[in-house]
Formats: sequence, C-alpha cells, structure tokens
Amino acid sequence: MKEKIKTLFAMLTRADQLELLRELTSNTEIENPVTKLNELCQIQYGQNIVFQVTNTGTDGAPQILVKLTTPWGEFEYMAINQKIAKARTSEMALEALYAQLGKE
Repeated sequence: MKEKIKTLFAMLTRADQLELLRELTSNTEIENPVTKLNELCQIQYGQNIVFQVTNTGTDGAPQILVKLTTPWGEFEYMAINQKIAKARTSEMALEALYAQLGKE
C-alpha cells in the first residue's frame, strides 16, 4: 500500500504535493484561508467571495480550475481537487491584499 501511495504522490505536481502535505500536517489552530478571505470581504465590501469552479480534466484525472475575482485582482489555481484549489486561490488573494496594504 505504501508503494502505491508513493507512486501516486510522485505523479502530482510539486505544488500539489506541497498542498497535500500542508493539508495532511495542518493544525486545527491554523485558520482556513477561504474563511479568512471571506470574512475580510464581508467586513470591507459587504459581500461574500464567489469562486468559479471548472473541471478541465476527466473523471479519472480531475483538473479543477478555480477562479476568484476580488476588488484587488483576479486569481486562479488548478489542482486535483476543489478544496486545495480554493485554499490556494484564497492564499494568493490574501498575499496580494497584504502586499497592497503594506505599500500604502
């Protein structure tokens, strides 16, 4: 079983490997980036974030593309599942927002 897991893990892109490891080793004290981004958007803009989700792969090999448009930019990420793609897209949006706020 371990060999099969290693083989499947090796088939992932480096970014997806890192996301999977982060998810598997995550701590419950770490805040969900989707929740954090949504809270900030509700406070600042009075609206929830809305993801556009598209499966560009097949049933056997899904490739989930998530797009997010915010007042400070557009962000997208592709992963093997929706949860990872939404989390990474939210992280990218938060990083851009923090960078923008730091420049002002």
